[in-house]
Amino acid sequence: MTLESTGSTPAETRAELTRLSARGYTQLRHVLVQLPDRDAPRASTLARVLPERKHRALLLYLLLLTCWPWLAERRKPLQADVWIRALTAPGGLTWSASTLSRAWADLADLGLVTKEREHRLVRIVPRREDGQAEYEIPGGRRDRWNTYFALPDQFWLDELFAKLSLPGLVMLLLVAKETNAKPEVWFTYESAEEWYGIKPKSAQNGLKQLERLGIVHRRRQVVKAPLSPTGATVRMWYSLTGPYGHDSRAALQQRAMKERRRRLKRESAPVTIDGGQS
Repeated sequence: MTLESTGSTPAETRAELTRLSARGYTQLRHVLVQLPDRDAPRASTLARVLPERKHRALLLYLLLLTCWPWLAERRKPLQADVWIRALTAPGGLTWSASTLSRAWADLADLGLVTKEREHRLVRIVPRREDGQAEYEIPGGRRDRWNTYFALPDQFWLDELFAKLSLPGLVMLLLVAKETNAKPEVWFTYESAEEWYGIKPKSAQNGLKQLERLGIVHRRRQVVKAPLSPTGATVRMWYSLTGPYGHDSRAALQQRAMKERRRRLKRESAPVTIDGGQS
C-alpha cells in the first residue's frame, strides 16, 4: 500500500498566504497605474510591464505585496518552492525555478524589488509601486503618492490571476484604481494611451476579456456633442462587479479598519491582576 502525498496544494498555499495578511485585500498604490503629477508624463509601472510582456513579474510583485504585511517580519525568506506553488493554477502561466528567478530579476530591473543577502538566503524586499522609492505599507496616508486601492483576496483564492491575460490584468488594475472612490469610470481606448500609457488595442483586448469573464460591466451613455456630425457622442462607463466592485471593496476596507481599531483597543487595555486591580 502506498501513502498518498500530504503536501499542501497550491490552493491551500494561497489560502494560508492571504490568511496571514489578515486583511482580506492587498493595498496597491495608485502610482502602480498612473503617476499623480498632471504636468508631467503620467504613465507608470503598468505601461512598462505591458509592452515588455512581464506577466510573471507583475503577478509575482502583486503576490509579494499581498504577503508583505507579515512577510516583512518573518525571520527567513519564503523558499522558491512556496512562491512557485502559490502561483500555480489550472490554465495559468507555468512556473519553475528558472521562470521564478527570471521574474525576480525582471522586478529588480524595473526597480520594484531589491535583493538583500542573509547568509545563504536572499531576501526580496519590495520597492514602491512606481519603483522610485523604498516601500512602506500605505496605511492611512492620503497624499497623492500613498493613495491606494484594494485588490480583494478573491483574486488569488478564486484563481482569477490564472485566468487573465496580461492586458486583462492591467485593465483590471486600472479600472480598480479609477473606481476606488466612485462606482464607475469612463474613458476611451485612445485616452487610455494618453492618460495611462496603455495602447488602445491592449486596452480594448483587456476590457473585452474582463467583460467575457463577468468582471467588468460596461454602460453606454449618449451625450450631446454640438460639434459632432450627429450632435451626439457615446461615452462608455466601466465598473467592476462582485467582490471587485466599488461597494464590495469599500466594505472590505471598512471591516479591516474596524478590526484594526478593536485590536488596538485590546492591546492598549490595562492588564488586571489580584482581584481586578491594575
